[in-house]
This record gives sequence, structure tokens and C-alpha cells, in this order.
Amino acid sequence: MKTLLYTIFALLSLNSFKTNAQGKISGQITDDKSKIVEFASVTLLKAKDSTLVKGALSDGSGSFEFEKIPLGEYLVSISQMGYKKFYTLKFSLDSENPSVKLMNLILSEDSKQLSEVQVIAKKPFIEQQIDRTVVNVANSIVSAGSTALEVLEKAPGVTVDKDGNISLKGKQNVMVLMDGKPTYMSASDLVNLLRNMQSSSLEKIEIMTNPPAKYDAAGNAGVINLKTKKNQNMGLNGSATVGFGYGFYKSLPKQNGSLNLNYRQGKLNLFGNFSGNHRKSFQINEINRKFVENGKTLSGFDQVADSDKQNSSISYKMGADYFLDSKNTIGVLFNGMNGSFSEILDNQAIVKNSLGQQDSTSITKGDINNQWSNYSTNINFKHVIDSTGKEWTADADYARYNANNNMMYRTSKYDLSNILRQTRNEDGMTQSKINIYSIKTDLVYPINKNSKFEAGLKSSYVNSNNDMRFEFLLGDLNNRVLDPTRTRDFLYKENINAGYLNFSTSIKKLSIQLGLRAENTIGQGTLKGKELLNRNYTNLFPSVFLREKLNAKHQLGLSYSRRIDRPSYEDLNPFLYFLDPYTFQKGNELLQPQYTDALELSHTFMDGIITTINYSRTNGVMTNILQQNNALKLTNVTKYNIGYVDNFGIAFSVPVPITKWWFSNTYFNLYNNHYVGEIPKVTIGADGSETTIFQSLDARATTFNANMTNQFTLPKKFSLELSGWYQSGFIEGQLAGKPMGAVSFGIQKKMMQDKATLKLNVNDVFWTQKFRGNFVFNDIDVQIVNRWESRVARVTFTYRFGNNKIKAARQRQTGLDDEKGRVKNGGN
Repeated sequence: MKTLLYTIFALLSLNSFKTNAQGKISGQITDDKSKIVEFASVTLLKAKDSTLVKGALSDGSGSFEFEKIPLGEYLVSISQMGYKKFYTLKFSLDSENPSVKLMNLILSEDSKQLSEVQVIAKKPFIEQQIDRTVVNVANSIVSAGSTALEVLEKAPGVTVDKDGNISLKGKQNVMVLMDGKPTYMSASDLVNLLRNMQSSSLEKIEIMTNPPAKYDAAGNAGVINLKTKKNQNMGLNGSATVGFGYGFYKSLPKQNGSLNLNYRQGKLNLFGNFSGNHRKSFQINEINRKFVENGKTLSGFDQVADSDKQNSSISYKMGADYFLDSKNTIGVLFNGMNGSFSEILDNQAIVKNSLGQQDSTSITKGDINNQWSNYSTNINFKHVIDSTGKEWTADADYARYNANNNMMYRTSKYDLSNILRQTRNEDGMTQSKINIYSIKTDLVYPINKNSKFEAGLKSSYVNSNNDMRFEFLLGDLNNRVLDPTRTRDFLYKENINAGYLNFSTSIKKLSIQLGLRAENTIGQGTLKGKELLNRNYTNLFPSVFLREKLNAKHQLGLSYSRRIDRPSYEDLNPFLYFLDPYTFQKGNELLQPQYTDALELSHTFMDGIITTINYSRTNGVMTNILQQNNALKLTNVTKYNIGYVDNFGIAFSVPVPITKWWFSNTYFNLYNNHYVGEIPKVTIGADGSETTIFQSLDARATTFNANMTNQFTLPKKFSLELSGWYQSGFIEGQLAGKPMGAVSFGIQKKMMQDKATLKLNVNDVFWTQKFRGNFVFNDIDVQIVNRWESRVARVTFTYRFGNNKIKAARQRQTGLDDEKGRVKNGGN
């Protein structure tokens, strides 16, 4: 708090500073262990009466500088959390010595203050900042032992549907970054990654609904940045975590463990993270569908799919930073994850006639095995031009994704007398190999104390190779016949070149940020060597941010940005993905990008309570469309561009310290989604010819979701956490979803001189987190209920070792951000 007050006073003093100054004062701050002290509050005081002249913060090298100072006698005060306050002796700035460099600026550790910080300065689970919402994963009890996807479900404004797709404030197509890098994964593979990533490897989650031009323009709903742990304290330090969990319904076990290691000595910093995860789970899908034509029911299905799943994965992160000198740093980073996924599927469908009477029974047994691996590496360089904040950075990245999926389906069809009438046996194989290359460079160039210029360039290249092969097994299952409709080789290449300019300034109490990003996309897709698509387009993406500080308690903000969502590589792939003999998913090579214009007005009260009003329109919105073939009783899902969707909402974020031992954070979001467009309907004639007609869609719904987290500090180093979330009914194109929510509870005990932590938690205590929805549109009538193992009890033990008192150094972000979010190549 002292640091914040000094900074505010220092900034206010800039407006009253005289223009006839002619001297300069500089220095570098270290501590009594010769470690550089970053971001210390430095205040220049008149020696006569100790009145404030000017303020500054030390930079990453511990240096500071005061320019254009009137001649006279001064002294300097330095403060930083964890250190005793420091004052220099009186010194003179005169015509003979117009430039003074202060020496021996050495801070002493304040052990009393450090012990206070460990208790008082603990961050809440959810923290609201000016331009983003921060979820401090490391400080959550109920998140211990959970996966990254389960933590996201508790984040304000974030919803995760039955398939793991992520929405933000009612809008889909969120760009997910990993340490500032795009994941380049499709929705399904991103879900797989998040389901296998342990919360113990996450430090925080940053949520930005209107990111500036510096970020890739992808993601119409905004950006979610997952920041992994990277502690850069001096010496050797780290933490180890082990956890065990059990589900309540089938008592399926889960185990996880992780190790974080950091070593920093002199100019070298090494860091690594290793984690393992093994879990068993289940999922139950109930689907009731009717095949309707001209208002008359022709037939129907009552289907129950029960699957037992098993996931195993290991992930690793290794990196190094080398500080060449006070202005130049070079770093390398390597991330990897290997895993396997298996699923045993038991799908039973009762086929009904037009009167709703049972006609036959179809049973499909499935055995699915998936092996996958993800690797990425980064080389980065940072050059600090001078102490005013000018810096240049450069990144080079490479990522590779591999997946091999083997499927076996055995289907038997029985009549009313339970006599076997038909069998269908098939084996399938899919392979994906995706290589991604990226280079980028960024320049930060402060013009003066109030204005800053930023610019950057980026180029990425993606090569996605997908192979699929299905065979029918006839007779004694040794006679294999290739299915040509599901045997394809799809190759997609894409090159995106981008550049951005960003200018920010402040005029009195008004802050302004203007940005413009340009992106050129070149994409080419071939199927079995034949060109299927060829695209080349360029777009401009402006952004505007205004912030006015009305007084000490009230602040207004206004922002606008334009964004793009490109189809994932899998969505462009015209493969047929069969779930069972009657249900499949198909890609669409004609799918086009969607564009979003977003406007947001915000009000901040006491730097904590935030109200936002937002509106956005997405044109050419990509939507999953359900289609049915009444004659063959087939159902398929394909993504199409339809007209547009309007999203209008209001949100409240209310962090409230109710007592010294009880902190509450409440988030409430009310929004309306309105979908308007033309839905394609494909009919098949008696001769097998296809005819496409279009039907009008005009669907809207008002939805609210609420998220509340309560943290309680108890005696004897115990603490509790009680959290819950709820979402009312919603729509997404043709789909209408019903309300869902969950309540979670956790207790924590610190021990062994606060070096160890034991956490016990139960997620979804009442097992209320289930998806219910329906597709009811013209001749389509499908009802869905989806349940999974969301109620899990976990116990987690963490032990921290090494030096944990010194402030950490830089967190590195790299260049692969948007492309990774479009890859689909993992398990489920």
C-alpha cells in the first residue's frame, strides 16, 4: 500500500513540475545480498522541508533517473515491500555538478514486514484489474488437484459446455493463450490439453474481454491467458505436489503429481516443471430424437451411451534465461506433453416407429485408443534500450502436434423377439501431424512521461496433415473392405503475416490508447492431392481504449475492438467423424472466418467494484447445424456460417472484504444472445440426388450466470473456501440449453513453518453439474442429457523448499498464440 501511495503522489507531481529544470539524478538500487531491487518506489525530496519534488520506479535493472531537475539541495527516499525504508544523505545539484549519480543505494531486508506480507498480502482467488480479470489459481483451495479445465469453470464469466467448449460472457470462440503464446489447437484438442493439465502447474488465469492491438486478432469473445508457474528467486527453490481423488458415482480413482524447480545464480536462471496425471472417469449421454417430416413423426430413437474413460499424461516445461548484461537477456523455452486416452463405449438405441412403439434395438460396442504428443520450443531475446522504458524483443517458435487414433465399432441389431437381424463391424484410424513456425518482434518506445508508442510484426506458417481410413469387416472379420466415404488425406497450409501499431497517452485524468492491427491470411487445402480451397485475404482490426478518472472513487472506461475467428483446421477438413452408425460429424471446407465488432463501457468504484455494459455483433457466425436424413435415420452435425449474432449484456464484479477473516468475490453477468440467419437443409431424393433448401432462424434468449467465491481465514493456520456458480437457460444457434450449476467446498491447513500445505476439497458437492438441452427447429426434435464425473473428492499435499523471500524476475511470453488454438489432435 505504501508503494501504491508513493506512486500516486509521484504521478500527480508531474503536472506541477517546472519547465526550467536543468539537472539529472540517477542511481541503481540493490539489497544487502547484492541482488537488484526492481520496481522500488523512488521519491525525490527537497532537503529543506522534505516536500515531494518527483517520483519514479526503478526498472528491471534496479536503475532510476530524474531528468530536468531545478538546481538545489535534495535527498532521495526509497521504499520496496520486504525492505526497510532507505534515505540518502543531503546532496547538491548545481552548475558545477548538473548530473549526480547516487552510489551505495543498498536496501536491508525487513523480516518483520516480510512476515506480515505472507499473511496480509495474500491475493484472493479472483482479482479484478483495470483491463482484465485475474484468477489466482495458486491461492484457491477448491482448485487443488483439479484440472485446468475445471478451474476455468469457476472463473467469472466463463462457461464450459458438455463438450468442453469455452465461452466468455455468452460468446464462443475464445482465444486461449499459454504463457502469452497461442495454442494453435482446435476446440477438442484444447479441451484435451486442459483436461490433462494439473492446476498445480498454473499460477494464474488472465481474462481479457477486449484485448488491445498487440494481441492476435483471433477470438471474438476475447482472450484467456493461462500463466504457468515460473519462480525466479535466487538460489535453488521449488515445490512438490501429490494428489489423490475419487469420484462418488463409480468410485473411479485419480492421481496426480508435479515438481517445480527453479535455480538462479548470477546471470543465469534455470526453471522446470514436470507433472503426471492418471485418471479414470465416465460419461453418460441420453439422446431422444424424432424424425419429423411436415409435422408428422416418422420414427424415433431413445439412445443411451455409457462410456468409461481413462487418461494418462505427462507434461514438462524447461527453460533458461541468461542475462548478458543489464540491458540484454536471451532465453530458451521448451514445453511438451505426451498422453494416451482410451474409451470403452456401450451405446444402446431403441428404434421406434411412427406411433412411438419399439421397432428394434441397436447395440454398438466401441473401443477407442488415442496416443498423442505436443511439443513447442521458443528462443527469445530482450534488449532494454534505455532506462525510460524503451525495449525491443524478438521471438522464434516451433511447435509440433501428433495424434494417432484407433477405433473399433461392433454393432448388432435385434428385432422385437431379440433375434439378431443385422451386424455391422468396422475399424477406423485417424492420424494428424501439424507443424507450426512463428517469428515475431515487438518495440516499446515511450515518447515522454505520458505517451508511449508500440509496434510489432509477426509471421506464422502452419502445415496440417490429416489422414483417415475406415474399413468394414465382413464374414469372419478377416475380410476387410475399404469405406471410400471415410478414407481421405487432407492437407492444409496457412501463412498469416501481421503488423500492429499502438499509441497511448494521458491528458490530465484521461488515458487514451489507439491501436491498429493488419493481418494477411493465405490458406490452401488439398484433398487426395486435389485443391479444395485457396484463400488470400487481408483485414484491418482497429481498437480504441479510453479511461477517465472522475475522482478518487470513480473511474469510467470505454473500449472498442474488431476481431476475427478463423475456422479450425479440423472444421475445414471434410472428413466424416462417426460417433455411432446413426450419428456423425462432418467438416466443411467452405467455412469462412467470422468477424466481430465489440463495444464495452465500464465503471470502477474504489478500484474494486466494476460494472460493465457490453455489445457485440458477429457477422458470418460459425454455428454447429444439426441435420437429419429421415430415410436412413441418420443425424449429422456440420459447422456453417449463418447471418449474425448480437450479444448485449451487463456484468458486475464485487470483491468485498466482509471481515478481517472473510473475503467474498461475486460476479454476475446478464446477457441476451440473438441469432439471425439461414439454416441449410439437405434432402435426398429417391435417386440419391441431394437438394439444399434454406430455412430462416430467428432465436433469442436472455441468460444470466453468477459466480461466488468465499474465503475464510481461521485460527491455527486453517482456511476454508466455499464457491459456487450457476447458469440459467441459454441458446447457441439451434441449441437451447437448460440451467446448470455446482457448489464446491475446500479446507486447507498450513504446516511445517508454512512450507507445506494440505488441502481437502469436494467439487460439485450435490452433483448438479449436468447438461440438458434440445434441438427443436422445423423438422428437428432432439433432446439431450449429458452427465459426467464432476463430483470428485481430492486431497493434495504441497511442499515448498528453497529461497522464497526474494522477488521473482521476469515472466517470459512467446509468439505462438492464435495458431495453436486452432489445432485438433488429441484425446477427449
